[in-house]
Amino acid sequence: MKRKLMIGFFVMLSSLLSAQDVTVTGTVTSREGGYTIPGVSVLVKGTTIGTTTGADGTYTLNAQMGQTLRFSFIGMNTKEVIINAAVIDVQMDYSVSALDEVVVVGYGVMRRSDITGAVASVDEKTLENRPAPNLINSLQGAVAGLSISMLGSNAEGSATQTRIRGSRSITASNVPLVILDGIPYNGNWAEISPGDIESIEVLKDASSTAVYGARGANGVILIQTKSGKRGERPVMRYESSFTMLTPINIPQMMDGETFYKRKQEAGQVFSYTENEMYELGESTDWLDLALRNGMNHSHTISLRGAGEASRYFISGNFANNQGIAKNDDFSRITLRINFQQDIGTYVSIGTNTQYGYYDRSGNDANFSDAFLMNPLGRPYNESGDLRLQTWEDNNYARNPLSPLNEINNNYKNMLFTNNFVDVTFPIEGLSFKLNTGYTYENFTVQNYQGRNTYEGAMANGIMNVNNRYDIDWIIDNIVSYNRVFGAHALYFTGLYSAQSARSERSSIEASDFHSDLLTFYQPDKGSVLMASAGQTRSAHLSQMGRLNYSYDSRYLFTTTVRRDGYSAFGDNTKYGIFPSVAVGWNLMNEDFFQRSTLGETINNLKIRLSWGKSGNEAISPYASLPVLRGYDYLTDSHSPAFGFFPSRLASPMLGWETTTSFNLGIDFGLVQDRIHGSIELYESNTYDLLLSRTIPSINGTSTILENIGQTAGRGVELQLSSVNMHRGKFQWSTDLSLMRDRSWLVDVGLYDENGNPMDDIASLWFIGEPVNVNYDYVFDGVYQVGEVPPDAPFNSQPGYIRYKDLNGDGNITPEHDQKIIGSRIPALMGGVNNVISYGNFSMSIFIHGQVGVTRPNFLMAVHTISYRRNQLDKEFWSEDNPINTYPANVADGSVNPARM
Repeated sequence: MKRKLMIGFFVMLSSLLSAQDVTVTGTVTSREGGYTIPGVSVLVKGTTIGTTTGADGTYTLNAQMGQTLRFSFIGMNTKEVIINAAVIDVQMDYSVSALDEVVVVGYGVMRRSDITGAVASVDEKTLENRPAPNLINSLQGAVAGLSISMLGSNAEGSATQTRIRGSRSITASNVPLVILDGIPYNGNWAEISPGDIESIEVLKDASSTAVYGARGANGVILIQTKSGKRGERPVMRYESSFTMLTPINIPQMMDGETFYKRKQEAGQVFSYTENEMYELGESTDWLDLALRNGMNHSHTISLRGAGEASRYFISGNFANNQGIAKNDDFSRITLRINFQQDIGTYVSIGTNTQYGYYDRSGNDANFSDAFLMNPLGRPYNESGDLRLQTWEDNNYARNPLSPLNEINNNYKNMLFTNNFVDVTFPIEGLSFKLNTGYTYENFTVQNYQGRNTYEGAMANGIMNVNNRYDIDWIIDNIVSYNRVFGAHALYFTGLYSAQSARSERSSIEASDFHSDLLTFYQPDKGSVLMASAGQTRSAHLSQMGRLNYSYDSRYLFTTTVRRDGYSAFGDNTKYGIFPSVAVGWNLMNEDFFQRSTLGETINNLKIRLSWGKSGNEAISPYASLPVLRGYDYLTDSHSPAFGFFPSRLASPMLGWETTTSFNLGIDFGLVQDRIHGSIELYESNTYDLLLSRTIPSINGTSTILENIGQTAGRGVELQLSSVNMHRGKFQWSTDLSLMRDRSWLVDVGLYDENGNPMDDIASLWFIGEPVNVNYDYVFDGVYQVGEVPPDAPFNSQPGYIRYKDLNGDGNITPEHDQKIIGSRIPALMGGVNNVISYGNFSMSIFIHGQVGVTRPNFLMAVHTISYRRNQLDKEFWSEDNPINTYPANVADGSVNPARM
């Protein structure tokens, strides 16, 4: 009996102790590195009692013994601990799930599992595996939906075209907005040191880009540079890369002997130089003289770490790039300091600042001339100096290598700085950030064409000096409120932003000098002098509110509204309002999914749906204002007078291009994220395009810029990553990206008598077709002997090109016999990257491709030997060689009625 009473007493005592109120304190640190973590949500499970850790990672709250504390923080695994003491210290682990990683989303960060928009990420490892002279080259094929087309090759790798989900605008810009450390960045991609980059996020749908309003209509690329992490010991690092570039697949042009024979067949007259070189068996390979093997090398040294209340990253980079064209050089020196300092418990200040010096001095050879230059012309004289003319006849005799003799300086200095103040209020979850940005750019371009250049010899020297400087500042006021109420999570962001940009430029051009000695330092010595100067200003004013709500990490909701104002638009339309809404469903967190057999294989599965509206502001300042152009004349007394005439009318109603878009996305992870990725389906509609409308010239001008026209598009994207093999130190992983995009014109501002949209053939805009197409006559072979009808167009003879008579009326006319011949926009783009690593050594194999694009080839524009210009090494039609590919080697063999 006593034993039963004793047991009952202990049970009652245990119950009383478990219900005892206690003040719990502790410190939250990371298991990796052991540094303190501020901002961790600490909640008594099953109640509304909670708090967050301070700047030193400590917390204090009142609870009861036996209750459970729930610790949660973005990017880390949630942890639960039973209260059994007054002091509870907790170590948290970083989340290893692909959907739980922290992602920059604009004015903040979120867990990937809580994102409802289409956001793709590129991490530091991906960039390290793709060393390139230009940061944008490292992204080629890495992100589904991000199209990077190479338009040429230069030393800095900047001859690219970047698009996110295709082109929707016809004449306004389709370039994505780039945000570097929270500040709009308008510089060149090559001016950013790749070694400074921590991560890159690509925002693709209207929901994710809506926080940037009209600035993000063409998509947004967020770039975050490196910074020190709390508790991180100082680490100094040196990185170096070396790349060789070799020109390949160069079109085969005619050599001297072939050119001479073809020209002889055509009955062309030869110059003395041509005859002499042919008799000597000499030939000039102009492309070989203009090209070289390129070389890029880059060196970065950095220091990264943290103190008790500070974090820092300091780096310096030097890069020197030599392109495959002679004299095509680019060098870069950048210095960066990223620093953040805690001041007390609630305030933190910091800066992300980069200074860059860029040298693009030197003019490379003229490649258009090098391709077409007569191979029987001489590049050098007997003393080894460049000849100004490649033969004695002046016509088309400009030496393609002549620019190598020009004296050219091209320098740029740039300061890009982001400075901020973070304030965490005592009110739980409430914070404020003052984010400021300042950009200063100074350009100096000096060029002198002396008497040893083709143009300078004809004008006794020509000098050009251009100076420009740009100043851009922005101030963002950002209020954030983040709270967790049991299973409910609320994230609110409010923004008030102002931005101003100013650009000033001046130029001097002079010619006819007595001497080349002073080069471009003698404008007062020239007989002919011209000067110009100008200034542009623009301003933005914006407000934005974003609300993210999550219930039990299962049901997600996001809504954003942004109001933008841009000074370049008309007085009545300067402001636009752009809303968006998105929902998401994390099926993996549902009990029924985890209990099913699917939960054993699929560890991540989320469905997203979004809709939004965004605007395109991409027009130049003053585009809505009237413009007067100078027209000077002489009075009756023959004295000069200045006159003006209207060259552009005002457009007071000119406003925003607007795009509405839908996006359906599925994020998935299989076998503990050994395979993970996303599938996106999207559709967009762009209206109120910024187009020029034709008006009667009696108004003083024949066009006016208005909001007319409409385009549409849709597409599908696949992003897939897999760890194919992981055994010990050996690992093989693959990243795949695919995008199928199609856009078409709906309305270009022309209508028939019934009000239906019409094609604008003069502008090559066709309803139902892509924005940029090829439109020409259809090649139908070559007229053979006995095939030329009596009424053949253009007095055709055997060996002439035959064009297809599309309407069958017997005539070849521009109105009826031209058609669209392919699109200049790729239909399918993709990339595959394989990384094989063993320990600290890795090898990357990358393949990128585009399908369904047709681009014009200017080398095919000339079909016959004439004007002493070279051609592709090809066969011509003759009676003995009746081919159907190239016409006869006669002047009219390739008559194109489109160019008559």
